[in-house]
Amino acid sequence: MRANGTAAVQEQKVRVMLCHNVTVARIGLRTIIEGEHDMEVVGEADDIESGLSLIDELHPDVVLTDLSGGRLDGLDAIRTIKNVAPAIKVLIRAYQRNGEYFLLAMRAGADGYFTRDAGPGEVANAIRTVNRGQNYLDLSTVTQLVTTFVAGNGKGGTTDQQYDGLTEREREILCLVATDHTNSEIADVLHLSKQTVHNIRARLMEKLGFHDRLQLVKYAIRRRIVGLEEV
Repeated sequence: MRANGTAAVQEQKVRVMLCHNVTVARIGLRTIIEGEHDMEVVGEADDIESGLSLIDELHPDVVLTDLSGGRLDGLDAIRTIKNVAPAIKVLIRAYQRNGEYFLLAMRAGADGYFTRDAGPGEVANAIRTVNRGQNYLDLSTVTQLVTTFVAGNGKGGTTDQQYDGLTEREREILCLVATDHTNSEIADVLHLSKQTVHNIRARLMEKLGFHDRLQLVKYAIRRRIVGLEEV
């Protein structure tokens, strides 16, 4: 009760759902969030796909999820969330330090993206930013995108033109192949048949003019699609 006799209006906290397959990482993120006066953790799941079943029950404002270890399992789940509950904001905490994963996540419908190196203040700021309806991108990823753009403009070769001609699905498979995923694993991640993955992979290799995975990995590293630690 205020001094003038009117009731104080309780501030509505940002409701955050955590989706991360590493328990200690979830504990760390929960500690950061619960330490802020204007946000709270309303639930947790091992991954965003598991978290889909909790959306109706928890009614989160923001889903904070990981894309870790070079895996892109969560992209279809992000698309599903945006289809069934477009008001929910999806914030990615990524292992990868490169711009291509950011682009794939944002194409899938993510609202923000930061890497595992982000400090507590940046995590809280990212949550507030996407909750306000704005996109969030951490400085390290911005730097990587600018570097890649400048390097690409400097080369001006046909390879970059060929990359521009790849479909979104082909770019996803490029990332997965470069990070040593088999066709069976890619089929599971993207919910496709093994034959479909085989066909897309063959078309991808043909478009880029490659004949084996080693050429594709070198290309992915050169374009900074993946880092050496992810191969």
